[in-house]
Amino acid sequence: MSTREIQQFIYQRGEFTFFDGKQDEGMIICRYNIPEARIEYYLIPVSNVLAYQAARAHSEIDAHKKLGWKIDIGKISNIKIHN
Repeated sequence: MSTREIQQFIYQRGEFTFFDGKQDEGMIICRYNIPEARIEYYLIPVSNVLAYQAARAHSEIDAHKKLGWKIDIGKISNIKIHN
């Protein structure tokens, strides 16, 4: 999938399949890394999504690092969004 295609799935819960066959369920978020001047993507696992949303509501800046892990969106082969 291209970066452009993946952009429509940011902040939506779903199942993400990677080219290596690994599957993870959760939510992909994007954050701007100011010191490195680049956009980074993180996967928040489904078990941490509510905690992440609560942390964001309380302006916890590093919640994405505590509750998820950085991913390379170029390695995502398929996305199935949960309604």
